[in-house]
Formats: sequence, C-alpha cells, structure tokens
Amino acid sequence: MDTTSLFTAALRLPGPWRVSGVEFRDATDGKRELHVAIGFEPGSHSHCTEEGCREEACPVHDTRGRVWRHLNFFQYKAFIHAGVPRVTCPEHGVRTVPVPWARPGSGFTLLFEAWAVEMARHLPVGTLAEQVDETDTRLWRSVARYVGEARDLEDYTGVEAIGIDETSRKGRHYITVVADLVAHDVINVTAGKDSSTVKRFVDDFTARNGVPGYVRLVACDVSLGFWKGIRGYLPDAGRIVDKFHVVKHANEAVDKVRKAEGRSNGLLKRTKYLWPGNESGLGELQLEAKHALMKQRLKTGRACRMRETLQDIYETGRTPAEAWVRLHRLCSWMMHSRLEPMKDLARMIRRHWNEILAYFTHPYTNAVLEGADSVIQNIRRRARGFRSMDYFAAMVYLTCGKLDLKAVTA
Repeated sequence: MDTTSLFTAALRLPGPWRVSGVEFRDATDGKRELHVAIGFEPGSHSHCTEEGCREEACPVHDTRGRVWRHLNFFQYKAFIHAGVPRVTCPEHGVRTVPVPWARPGSGFTLLFEAWAVEMARHLPVGTLAEQVDETDTRLWRSVARYVGEARDLEDYTGVEAIGIDETSRKGRHYITVVADLVAHDVINVTAGKDSSTVKRFVDDFTARNGVPGYVRLVACDVSLGFWKGIRGYLPDAGRIVDKFHVVKHANEAVDKVRKAEGRSNGLLKRTKYLWPGNESGLGELQLEAKHALMKQRLKTGRACRMRETLQDIYETGRTPAEAWVRLHRLCSWMMHSRLEPMKDLARMIRRHWNEILAYFTHPYTNAVLEGADSVIQNIRRRARGFRSMDYFAAMVYLTCGKLDLKAVTA
C-alpha cells in the first residue's frame, strides 16, 4: 500500500475523495509540518446541498482551495488541503459541496474539534491553545459552537423540580445556575442574581420544550430577587428554602456570637473553625478543645448547641408535623437566649416558615448546585478569568451539564 492509499484509509475518505499527496514542509518558525492534499476523481458528480432538491447528481462548476488544521501527526502539526468543488444545480444554481472531514465554515477537521472539546473539559482553553500552537479565540469559537449545538438537543419536557443558586463570577459579578434536581443536571447559566435571571431561565427553558407550568418545586435561598422572579415567572411552583442555606445562616450567627464574646474572653481566640460544621470534620485535638470549651458555659457554646439542634431537626425530622413542633421550640429557645444573632436567625426562620417546612414534605436540596459551585470556582481559578460571559457559561455547561456531545461531534 502506497503513502496516498494509506492516508486515504486512515482518514476514512469516502469516494470520490482520495489523498493525492503527502509531504513535510518547513514552517516559518523552523518547525516541520505535515501537509495532506485531498482531491476527487475527475468527472465526479455530487448532490446539491439544498434540502429537498430533486437533482441526484450535479456537474462540478469549479473548485475553491481550502485548508483545515488536523490532529497532530506524532509531534508535527498536520494540515489538510483540498480544492472544494462547487456544483451547478439546474434548480438552485451554484452550491458548494460539503466535505466529509469538516463542518462548513470551520478551519478545523471534525476529529480535531472533537478532541479539542474533550480536552477543554480538563484544561483551560488558553493552555490548550498553547499546546497545539493555535489562538485561543479560534478554539473558543469551536468549543462554544459544539456546546451550543449540544444544548439545542436538550429536552426539558419532564423537568418539574429545579434548584436555583448564585455563585461568584469575578469580584462582585455573579452568575445564576439552575439545575434539574431529579436528573442532577445543570440546565441553565445566566449572568446576575436578580429576578430577571429567572425570566431568562424561563425563556431558555421554554425554547427547549420545558413547560413552566409543570415546574412544581423550586429550591433556593432566601434571596428577594429569586423569590420575586419565581412569583412572576413560575407562579405555580412551590418554594423550598434550601436547607444548606438555613444551616449556613446558623453558622454565621454562631460566628457573630463568637466574635462578640471573644472581645472579652481570651478562651475563644483561634477557635473560629471549631464551631461550624459537623464534629466528624474535626481532628482529635480540635474535638478535645471544643468539648473543653463547651463545659465553660460560654455564650458561643449555647449558640453552637442551637445550631446543632437545627441540624439535627433536618437530619432526623420524619414528618412535617414533628419538624413543626421541634422548629417552634428551637425558635422559642433562640428568642429567649439574649443572643441577638440567634434571635435574628429565629426571625428569619419565622419569616420563611412555610417554605422551610416544605423541605420535610419534599426533601429536595441544592446539593447538586453546591457541588457544581466548587467545580465552577475551580474552572474560574485555573482559567484566571474569562473574557466573556458566553465563554464562562460554555465551560459550566461542558463540565457540570450532561450534554450529549457525542451526538454533535460524531
């Protein structure tokens, strides 16, 4: 088998396409490059590209030279050159014939783009661009296009329980992330954290066969912006205050008590990380120190016991009625504690009483979004920022969504 036949088989070229030449060339930077020339059999006819055209074969009108970047051949950059034929259709006029190794308008082959999209899951696009000696702008366009095409195939017909949460994009700039709580799939990313983000989600959701009226549950924090958006654009959905946010508020309240008491009590110095979270996350020495402090009748110790009681209600509450009684007792305890941060926590719980109790009927949480948040922040740090919101959203969909990329990169 000669070289041209070997490369024709390796590229899986269908007739009438065939490799007509293979050569190494010296690039301007002194490196060697592999250039593969592809031609077609003389006298070949091709189908018109217009959908529904009745012409089975049209004669070639002329050719236009094109170049595509291909996967590296060992350590060498590889390029494919071809004279792309244009055919004359009696019904539609002159049309360019699509090539089987690249999508229309792309400067990369399909194999190169599929590899780049997969690698973008694990590497910053800027780093990937340096490794393959390409501009990151060209790679971003390719990755964003495939992510967009994969999202166009998404079908949200059966989505009925969603979670909404915001995360930092850069400084005081935020993005809102929406997840399907049943499929554990990120389905929408949009800039901001106000009520308009819910509207943009609903528009995108509807465009992918989602039915806002079928969404029966929304889990979120106590943000007024989200609540306003849910009332306006998902009026039939019941709201659940995510338990992670309630416990987070409790941790913040305990820390405020610790800071106030620590100004006059040296025992609380360097104890910030003893009080929040579960004791299972503490080391042996930390656990001993915490138990010793709990015996000192500190205000912080009382506040910590209130937080632990709240967490225990979430973990062991079996029915809404039982949770109602236990939460009522806890709020009464906090209101009579003479600890202002804990009293504020009790007031917050009472303001959102029904939505907090709804968790014990429908135990949905934003755990999938809490997990996605750590991934998103890791993406942001390793990329050292994104030049546009579209690129940032594309990376979130690529790494946190369940896109069927094989359907668009095959």
